[in-house]
Amino acid sequence: MYPYIHIILPSYLVMALIGGFFALTFMYLRIEKYQMNFSTFLKLFIACLAGGYAGAKLLFAVTRIPWLFENFSFENLIWHIPRSGLVFYGGLFGVIFTLLYITRKKPDLRKRAFGVCVPAMPLFHAFGRIGCFLTGCCYGKELSHPIRLGVLILNRVPTQLIESFSEFSLFIILLIIERKKSDTDLFRIYLVAYAVIRFINEFFRGDEIRGVFLGLSTSQWISLMILVYYAIQIIKVGLPSRSNNEQHMIEVANDDTE
Repeated sequence: MYPYIHIILPSYLVMALIGGFFALTFMYLRIEKYQMNFSTFLKLFIACLAGGYAGAKLLFAVTRIPWLFENFSFENLIWHIPRSGLVFYGGLFGVIFTLLYITRKKPDLRKRAFGVCVPAMPLFHAFGRIGCFLTGCCYGKELSHPIRLGVLILNRVPTQLIESFSEFSLFIILLIIERKKSDTDLFRIYLVAYAVIRFINEFFRGDEIRGVFLGLSTSQWISLMILVYYAIQIIKVGLPSRSNNEQHMIEVANDDTE
């Protein structure tokens, strides 16, 4: 007789599933607003789920290449990617590239797809970071003096909870911006805001399995590339084109002759 079934579930998996449930529900409630039928939404979601998982595994495997060289064996080579963990930036860009590829010939669908899913990204990630805290990964540096939060005694900087709070806040901010100005590029705001959050938070991380080059972690380098990319875009938009300058000079010359 087995009157009870005891199941032990990983904390991160539970929080990821909870975050996935809320993110999926949130996106489903938005498909009517963005005029997307359910079948299209489901196909995009499944494709992005696969792309995001593959990207998260791949980026982690890339950061562990130095370890692979130090511990090289055919077994480690074969199982390098399957045994790799997950990296959020890899998953994020896996989703982004999947959406870009699927909608490469459908610009209108691309715009609507990003409109549906962008605010859901920080919502899902916020729950994921709580899972990191419960699991004990992605931890912060040791504190000289422990901090007591109710029944919790923190001996390290709670980088997971800090990022989770930032993600929840970013989710709310994106919704407020969207409500006040519906034509705003939420995707750009999200990427830039998260890049800043992640870049700063990484300085307080204490785990060494992040990949570090020239004093900055892999995530910090990716954050910098995002910020530089959008800074260049802003500069390009702010600079008038040569043709516009020439037209302006012609107009000024005509004014002077008159």
